[in-house]
Amino acid sequence: MIFKNLGRIISWPFRALLKLFMRGAKAGPRGSAAVSRTAAKTSGSAIAKKAGANAEETAVLDTEYRDAPPSGIEAAMFTQLPRPRLTEKSASDLTIEQAHSYAEQAQRFYDYNFPLFPRGDFFYEEIEEEYLNAALGFDEQSIDRRFIEVTTLFRKTLNANTRRMLLYWAPALGGLAFAAAIFFAPIALIARVGGPAAQAGFLYGGAALIGAALTFLVYSWPYKVVQQRNLMNLDNYVTSKFARINNNFQVAKRRALNVERDKRMSERDALKDEAGAWTLSYHWFASRLFLCETMLRNKFYQVRRNTTLYWVGGMALSVMAFTGIGAYLVVTGAQLFMIGAFAAAAGAYLVATGAITARATGMMFGVLESNEWSRFHIINLDGTIRDHVGEDKLQIVTFRDRNRIE
Repeated sequence: MIFKNLGRIISWPFRALLKLFMRGAKAGPRGSAAVSRTAAKTSGSAIAKKAGANAEETAVLDTEYRDAPPSGIEAAMFTQLPRPRLTEKSASDLTIEQAHSYAEQAQRFYDYNFPLFPRGDFFYEEIEEEYLNAALGFDEQSIDRRFIEVTTLFRKTLNANTRRMLLYWAPALGGLAFAAAIFFAPIALIARVGGPAAQAGFLYGGAALIGAALTFLVYSWPYKVVQQRNLMNLDNYVTSKFARINNNFQVAKRRALNVERDKRMSERDALKDEAGAWTLSYHWFASRLFLCETMLRNKFYQVRRNTTLYWVGGMALSVMAFTGIGAYLVVTGAQLFMIGAFAAAAGAYLVATGAITARATGMMFGVLESNEWSRFHIINLDGTIRDHVGEDKLQIVTFRDRNRIE
């Protein structure tokens, strides 16, 4: 919290300049935005027609690229993923054959031999991830294989972008700024503007300011924009996926509750089969929702943990780089005031960049809207089971007593 608040204070001038720069770059924004939206919709429509998708898939693909694909500096520095296409069947497509398929997948999950003695790997999330892959199913027939692949790809991409920013760009920009200051130091000292100590302070202070400004620019523009787009695309996919599972749960529940209305005593075998298939299906939809939430929790934990490690590693690399530069000054016989000015400026740079980049850890929770997801705890599986069993038992007793009276 201290680093976040300090980062906002330190980065305020840079953020103001960045806003002015972005306003200037967006001259005629409505026309540009309209062209981008038109290009995005055209691209999505072309893909949908080529794939021969149905109307619902076409609508999904039309919104897959809500913004124009990244190009230029953004694409060269960081990786942005498009919104994945949803492959979960809609409730209107559910048939008794599909219910049987879901029932088979559910049976595989309920028969899974949960390992009580897992491998002794160093990171426990890998053990949990292995269990979730097996529970959801990671073969060609699994309906959630794509969900596992998508979340894994987004986790790797988010981590890769953060690694580039915190381990490569931040230390490199600071090191280059101070190396340039040392290179131009003889030229600056020849000017004899002020005393030597004031010249050294101005020189290295300028290097710290320039390095921090460049780091803030790279963090705020390519890195933060690309990461937020990735998180928004992931959020959109998860929202659609969980909503589709919830809708399918509701449909399977209704069909399980009302299956006897379309059957007669002569169809008791079919009635028994369909009632069991639909009941097991809605159990499986609820279980899948819980397992998918657990999978997301696993991925998000890894992203947050790795972001913190990258931040610490980037700060350590910066300290090592500045230590090497300081050792060079000592070996080359630089005067004491030069070394002192360099140390003070390097410390100021570390504090500034550390405060700016520390906000990368909490970026996820400022973009993802988990309160809009259809979560397992609000799907009301317990109420559904209670109502289902209670209603069936009530009908049994009602017909039994009616037959006794007659």
